[in-house]
Amino acid sequence: MANKTITPTKHLLAKLSIKVRTDQYKDFESITKPTVRTKILDLGVTSDETLKDSNIFERLYRWPSRLTVATIEDAKKPNKLYPKVKIVKIISGKKLPFNNNAFDVVVSWATLEHVGGYKSQQDFINELLRIGKKVFITTPYRGALYEPHTGFFLLHWLPLKLFRQICKHTNNKFWSTEKNLNPLWISDLKKMKFRRNLNIKVYKTFNLLPSHIIISTK
Repeated sequence: MANKTITPTKHLLAKLSIKVRTDQYKDFESITKPTVRTKILDLGVTSDETLKDSNIFERLYRWPSRLTVATIEDAKKPNKLYPKVKIVKIISGKKLPFNNNAFDVVVSWATLEHVGGYKSQQDFINELLRIGKKVFITTPYRGALYEPHTGFFLLHWLPLKLFRQICKHTNNKFWSTEKNLNPLWISDLKKMKFRRNLNIKVYKTFNLLPSHIIISTK
């Protein structure tokens, strides 16, 4: 299980993250141009909202009745928090229970880094491309100064084998395995093969510091 200790620093960074994710939501609207008729799937919702930046999309999206949420976690709490949203329980690593092009848009916020190694990440994106006519995916950028899961500065720039050893011998053992955390450079994504051409760009917080990668359909 991941370390659940929430430090004052993490609470402060969660407040900053709300600003970042709200700005990314504006990017989502600009790129995908949703309307009241748009059918959307959000993949990777959490049942733990201890940190206030969790599930921002569900709070911001203006047409919740057109929104389906897929999660590997307990669906009871999201059901209570977002009663107009359809909740679907899925199994990690399995094909998603939706037909090809079932959704106009599929979104995934900071989940890609948790699905396993590069092959699993490639398969994850291709599965979203299978079920969605458009995709909008965000993931923390490995080139950022701060690694949000471990709380480390710069150490995630080291070779991943060494980074994981540091995680293993500190208070970050959960994040020491590839299946739980595999941060990405842009170059990692460019080596992958996708069903369709994608736009891949680095998002910069306050237009200054790179913090996330945004992946979307062209």
